[in-house]
Amino acid sequence: MERLTHRLLLGWALYGALTLATVLLLLWYRGVFLPCRSSRTAQAELGGRPCTLTLENGAFAVQDGKTELWRSEAALRVQDFLTLDIDRDGETELVLLVWRRGNYGPSKPFWVRRNDTNWSQHLFIYNWQNNAPAPQWMSSALRPQVKAWAAQPDGQLQITTPQGEETQWRWGQWGLVRTDA
Repeated sequence: MERLTHRLLLGWALYGALTLATVLLLLWYRGVFLPCRSSRTAQAELGGRPCTLTLENGAFAVQDGKTELWRSEAALRVQDFLTLDIDRDGETELVLLVWRRGNYGPSKPFWVRRNDTNWSQHLFIYNWQNNAPAPQWMSSALRPQVKAWAAQPDGQLQITTPQGEETQWRWGQWGLVRTDA
């Protein structure tokens, strides 16, 4: 009888461990453990129009008063946002630090046969045109990742890596180029 009880307890413990592992795996797959749980609101002028920018639990929205002008895609988890004239054209761009599945979007380099499905961190830069964002540049997966970032007065982007390295980035002909290396 004692042996049967021991086996039952072991069986239930194994069942509980497998159930817990499955739940944790599903939560990871949905992006629950990504660093995208902060909330903040800011005012900015986009396209010559005052807007309210709101980040809440991985979702980002732009509003004009009570009217929502734009919301980030549900498949993205927005970690943070900045507004700055990153390309030095006199207009303010919207820069999002996002997590998404895969290194690339629907367009990938010809040598890449299959996009991976892991979560990865990216920078998305948008111009603001006709009360809506127009994608200017969407980075591939960032390596190394961004721990902290800040807009500099001269339009550069300061990025701190998880290892503590501070780097400076400026808009080049196409994309960001490192200026402190």
